[in-house]
Amino acid sequence: MIKLFDKQMNETKYDVPTYQIEVFPLENFSPFGLIMEDLYFSTAEHAFQYLKFADTNIEIAEKIRKTLSPDEARNIAHQNKAYRPFDWTDVKYKKMEKVLRLKVKQNSKVKEVLLNTDDLIIAECCIDEDTDWGIDNNNIGENHLGNIWMKIRADLKRI
Repeated sequence: MIKLFDKQMNETKYDVPTYQIEVFPLENFSPFGLIMEDLYFSTAEHAFQYLKFADTNIEIAEKIRKTLSPDEARNIAHQNKAYRPFDWTDVKYKKMEKVLRLKVKQNSKVKEVLLNTDDLIIAECCIDEDTDWGIDNNNIGENHLGNIWMKIRADLKRI
């Protein structure tokens, strides 16, 4: 779940309907499709998980791309870790940035939502304590996903 914080890490609170409009489009599971490498992906999660296997096992990659839910796309990827590229840990952040830039470029609503976050800290709050991509309940973690969003936002503001 994406959350927004001020510089002192005070969380911006949203009711569910407002969250759906003002923050949810930034989530990888949100239904904002994108085209990457001439292929359509129904969510950013589908595209990111696809990239894990596009060069090593196209059958798994296509199964991920065609599955109906982003959760299932992630599950298929986790079940097939052995087929990921040997350098995946070195390239995964660049791959995620590629996907998120395409999502913003191809979805004006996502771009609008991102720019409307102003200078707030964007953080992926992980229920599974994945502090590489996000932060835990104590706001501790690398927050690579949030950092990528903030980098894209800064780039958009410079344009």
